[in-house]
Amino acid sequence: MTKEKIILAALRLFLLRGYKSVSLMDVAHEAGITKGGIYHYFSSKDELLHIALQFLFDRFEARYADMLNGKKPLKAILYSLFVDHTPENYIKELLGAEGECKLDYADFAITAMRKFPDMQQRIEHSYLTICSDLAKQIDTAMGNGEVKGGFDSFALAANILALSNGQNSLGSHFRSPAVRQKMLESLLMMITP
Repeated sequence: MTKEKIILAALRLFLLRGYKSVSLMDVAHEAGITKGGIYHYFSSKDELLHIALQFLFDRFEARYADMLNGKKPLKAILYSLFVDHTPENYIKELLGAEGECKLDYADFAITAMRKFPDMQQRIEHSYLTICSDLAKQIDTAMGNGEVKGGFDSFALAANILALSNGQNSLGSHFRSPAVRQKMLESLLMMITP
């Protein structure tokens, strides 16, 4: 449990303050242990970041897989992505980040890819998997009339993911519940019969 506690503390700080701004002493304080306790599990801050990234991606992928498992109709999935922000809220819950906090995913991802080029492949693989799973849901929805026919399901899935991810980077106005709901309604007007 202590290793996971260190990983979660590190992720929380890296996402809130940026990797460069966080020391191992900060992580130790956040985790409620000594700096030596961190060295019991990790040889360096870079190793902690690499393992923390793997931990985060494992959980993020599992959350998407659960959401896209074929048990929910497409509209419910889109509601989870756009209005509920299910994946983002899960990460905040996992990290114990409370209230309206700004998690800087972009800076975190850029730092990770600079330090660990293999992470770019992991990120691309994750998005391809998520996009493929969402495309299957779209195919099912087209087949049962929930969505207009004739779409390239993979391209539509990529558009949906880009729109959902872009919503986070546009600023706080675009993250308000009312705007998120309007974005979903506009998307549904374009794709549903």
